[in-house]
Amino acid sequence: MRTCWRAGSALVIAAHLVAAPVHAAEDSSAFDGRWDVTLTCPPHNEDEDAKGYVHRFPVDVKGGLLRGTHGSEGEPGWHLLTGKIAPDGRAALRLDGIVNNPNYAVGHAFRGKPYNYNVRATFEGAGGNGQRVGKRHCEFRFERK
Repeated sequence: MRTCWRAGSALVIAAHLVAAPVHAAEDSSAFDGRWDVTLTCPPHNEDEDAKGYVHRFPVDVKGGLLRGTHGSEGEPGWHLLTGKIAPDGRAALRLDGIVNNPNYAVGHAFRGKPYNYNVRATFEGAGGNGQRVGKRHCEFRFERK
C-alpha cells in the first residue's frame, strides 16, 4: 500500500512540474538584443607594470541573460562575459578568460593561464557601463546595436 501512495505522489508532483510554466529563460527583458562592448584596461602601474589594452566584442542578451565572447574559445586571448541584468538595469557579470601576452597581465601571468573576475554594471536605455571588481581597474561600455 505504501508503494502505491509513493508512486501516486510522484506522479502528482511530476504532473505539477510539467504543467508549471518556465519563466526565467523565456521571459523577455527591456535589455534583450545585441550589444557592442568596449573593454578598456589602462596600464596597471602599481607593482606589476601590466600594459593597457582595449577589446571590442559583441554580446547578446536574452531573457535578461548576457553572454558574449572575444577571441577563439579555449585559445589564449579569449574571454567569455556572462551574467544577469536585473529589470532595474543593475547587472552582476563575470569574465572568464585565458592570458595571451604576459606583458598585459597583472603579475605577468603566463600565456595560457586561465583567469576570471567579476564586473558590476548598470544598463539604461541603449547604453550601459561597468567596472571590474578587484585589483586592476577596467571599464566596460555597452552600446545597443
